[in-house]
Amino acid sequence: MPETGPRILAIDVGAGTTDVLFTQPGEPLENAVKLVVPSRTRVVSAQIAAATSRGGTVVFAGETMGGGASTEAMKRHTVAGLRFVAGETAALSFADDLERVRTRGVEIVSDSEAAEMASAASGITTASGVAAASTRSAAEERITVVRSGDLDSAGLCAALRHLGMDPAFDAVAVAVQDHGFCPHRSNRAFRFSLWEKAVRERRPIGDLFYAAADVPIELTRLRAAAGLAAELAAEMLTTGLADGVLATDQAARMPVLVADTGPAALYGALPDGTDDAVLINVGNGHTVVAVALHGCLAGVFEHHTGRLDGPGLVDRLRRFMAGGLGNDEVRADGGHGAVLAAPPPADLPLIVTGPRRDMLSGSSLPLQFAAPHGDMMLTGCFGLLRALRDRGL
Repeated sequence: MPETGPRILAIDVGAGTTDVLFTQPGEPLENAVKLVVPSRTRVVSAQIAAATSRGGTVVFAGETMGGGASTEAMKRHTVAGLRFVAGETAALSFADDLERVRTRGVEIVSDSEAAEMASAASGITTASGVAAASTRSAAEERITVVRSGDLDSAGLCAALRHLGMDPAFDAVAVAVQDHGFCPHRSNRAFRFSLWEKAVRERRPIGDLFYAAADVPIELTRLRAAAGLAAELAAEMLTTGLADGVLATDQAARMPVLVADTGPAALYGALPDGTDDAVLINVGNGHTVVAVALHGCLAGVFEHHTGRLDGPGLVDRLRRFMAGGLGNDEVRADGGHGAVLAAPPPADLPLIVTGPRRDMLSGSSLPLQFAAPHGDMMLTGCFGLLRALRDRGL
């Protein structure tokens, strides 16, 4: 079979896993390179925990990323009375209000100062726990540099090369979950206000994907992911081009697409040729339910998966589709909200995906468990590919 078609790298960064799909020219998607690995927040959490066990200082520097596991590890580190230094941009991974982060015991410095501290400490003790030469002082040897960011560009390229793959691609697409920058109000409410706006405007799901230059300014995590995607492209190109300036220039022209993990999974689960459906993504961190009518959003319900069980989710699904589940109830229960333009027709297919989809097993609801291209864990990646296809790739 001739090698035709673009080589696309799609990366879906969740709370539990980072899912990677690398398409190969001339091969069906079922034969694409696939990786399901621990999410960056879990990797960073483990790195911080290792520093805590050594009784050392953490220097946290880089881009804004997801919190969750990494935030909890930071709290354990500072509660243990240990020093935690973070650059301003990296510190936003823990909360949008930096004063709130300071109250948790984090010493916040400028990004340039954090970068200088990280540079000075490199070769002393890395996040992997490799110690430096014995000539260093004991205090220096207990410094651990942890890089923030939802993507590890060098690590991913190295992994692909180790597997015998040339990490050269024609476009890159990344999904991360973004609550939006909202330092002085509930970020759950702010995030859901974006869903409400999309439902009010009856926007197609495919519209909720952004080229790097078009990411709204308040979506700071998506903007950071777009920057890291460009860095990933430069990392790949630098290996093949001796001229680093040329590599950076080519990387800047490479198509980059980013999206929230919610729309990515929903778009990946929606079958081609189907415009009307109730889409249910039961993720490790969030559960998102969306009503699609004529291919456009007509309702969304979002909650934290960890606060739900099977019967509770089924009950909320039934009441949501009947128009009886509201924002106030969902937010009081620790979720994000519910908005429904009108109850969906009773015959709409209920399509379920997500790593925690077993919560709905045995339900009397007429559910269809989606596995696009035979792989449920790559649903978000397939949504990214679909959005790229919409844009001509």
